[in-house]
Amino acid sequence: MNTKTTTKTRISLLLPNYITEEIKKVTREKNVTQSFIIKEALEAWMQKKLEKDTKELSEMDFNDLPKEEEWLSIQSKTV
Repeated sequence: MNTKTTTKTRISLLLPNYITEEIKKVTREKNVTQSFIIKEALEAWMQKKLEKDTKELSEMDFNDLPKEEEWLSIQSKTV
Protein backbone atom coordinates (compact mmCIF):
# COMPACT_ATOMS: atom_id res chain seq x y z
CA MET A 1 0.00 0.00 0.00
CA ASN A 2 1.78 3.10 -1.19
CA THR A 3 -0.13 6.14 0.01
CA LYS A 4 1.10 9.65 0.60
CA THR A 5 0.13 11.06 3.96
CA THR A 6 0.35 14.69 4.90
CA THR A 7 -0.81 14.33 8.48
CA LYS A 8 0.76 12.03 11.02
CA THR A 9 -0.35 11.13 14.52
CA ARG A 10 1.97 10.08 17.31
CA ILE A 11 0.81 6.98 19.16
CA SER A 12 2.12 5.05 22.13
CA LEU A 13 2.12 1.26 22.18
CA LEU A 14 2.56 -1.34 24.87
CA LEU A 15 3.83 -4.45 23.10
CA PRO A 16 5.04 -7.79 24.42
CA ASN A 17 8.83 -8.15 24.60
CA TYR A 18 8.96 -10.85 21.92
CA ILE A 19 7.44 -8.39 19.43
CA THR A 20 9.67 -5.46 20.38
CA GLU A 21 12.77 -7.65 20.20
CA GLU A 22 11.80 -8.77 16.70
CA ILE A 23 11.14 -5.16 15.65
CA LYS A 24 14.58 -4.11 16.97
CA LYS A 25 16.21 -7.01 15.11
CA VAL A 26 14.55 -6.04 11.82
CA THR A 27 15.41 -2.35 12.25
CA ARG A 28 19.09 -3.26 12.62
CA GLU A 29 19.06 -5.72 9.71
CA LYS A 30 17.19 -3.48 7.27
CA ASN A 31 18.36 -0.12 8.61
CA VAL A 32 14.82 1.24 8.95
CA THR A 33 12.97 2.90 11.81
CA GLN A 34 10.66 1.13 14.20
CA SER A 35 7.89 3.42 12.98
CA PHE A 36 8.46 2.16 9.44
CA ILE A 37 8.05 -1.45 10.56
CA ILE A 38 4.85 -0.71 12.49
CA LYS A 39 3.46 1.36 9.59
CA GLU A 40 4.15 -1.43 7.11
CA ALA A 41 2.51 -3.99 9.40
CA LEU A 42 -0.57 -1.83 9.88
CA GLU A 43 -0.86 -1.15 6.15
CA ALA A 44 -0.67 -4.90 5.48
CA TRP A 45 -3.38 -5.47 8.11
CA MET A 46 -5.56 -2.77 6.55
CA GLN A 47 -5.12 -4.30 3.08
CA LYS A 48 -6.10 -7.74 4.40
CA LYS A 49 -9.12 -6.24 6.19
CA LEU A 50 -10.18 -4.43 3.01
CA GLU A 51 -9.95 -7.68 1.04
CA LYS A 52 -12.01 -9.50 3.70
CA ASP A 53 -14.64 -6.74 3.80
CA THR A 54 -14.82 -6.68 0.00
CA LYS A 55 -15.31 -10.45 -0.10
CA GLU A 56 -18.08 -10.26 2.51
CA LEU A 57 -19.84 -7.50 0.56
CA SER A 58 -19.61 -9.47 -2.68
CA GLU A 59 -21.32 -12.42 -0.98
CA MET A 60 -24.29 -10.36 0.23
CA ASP A 61 -27.64 -10.91 -1.43
CA PHE A 62 -29.65 -7.78 -2.11
CA ASN A 63 -32.62 -9.52 -3.73
CA ASP A 64 -34.75 -9.22 -0.62
CA LEU A 65 -34.76 -5.41 -0.55
CA PRO A 66 -38.06 -3.57 -1.01
CA LYS A 67 -38.96 -2.15 -4.40
CA GLU A 68 -38.55 1.58 -4.98
CA GLU A 69 -42.26 2.24 -4.40
CA GLU A 70 -42.11 0.43 -1.07
CA TRP A 71 -39.07 2.50 -0.03
CA LEU A 72 -40.95 5.70 -0.87
CA SER A 73 -43.86 4.53 1.26
CA ILE A 74 -41.56 3.65 4.15
CA GLN A 75 -39.74 6.99 3.91
CA SER A 76 -42.95 9.02 3.77
CA LYS A 77 -44.19 7.31 6.96
CA THR A 78 -41.01 8.15 8.88
CA VAL A 79 -40.97 11.83 7.97
